[in-house]
Amino acid sequence: MALTKFTTAVNNISSLSDKPNEIDGLTSAELKERFDKSGTDLKSYINETLTEELDDAIATIPDTSNFVLTSDSRLSNSRQCNNSFDNWTTARANLKITYGTTLPGTADNGSIFLLYK
Repeated sequence: MALTKFTTAVNNISSLSDKPNEIDGLTSAELKERFDKSGTDLKSYINETLTEELDDAIATIPDTSNFVLTSDSRLSNSRQCNNSFDNWTTARANLKITYGTTLPGTADNGSIFLLYK
């Protein structure tokens, strides 16, 4: 779901002439309103459009109660570590991830090798 972009023009003051009261015929109250217009437009967009769309998007997130969590006893230690990314060294060793600047001569079945220069 894509969120609606804010596209309202916010150059309310720079588009006025150098003498808005004389040339544009604005009263003091109208000029003050022009200064507040960008903030009012942003507030309306956030409160009436963006938050509504975010609430709808959040409502479509699936129930996570059926997800396998990192504390699930059915997972191996390496898989638990891989899920939470809390210990890269252990995960790398358990998942057989090695790295280097030259290719290794041999590798275990299921190994992952990262070659870099």
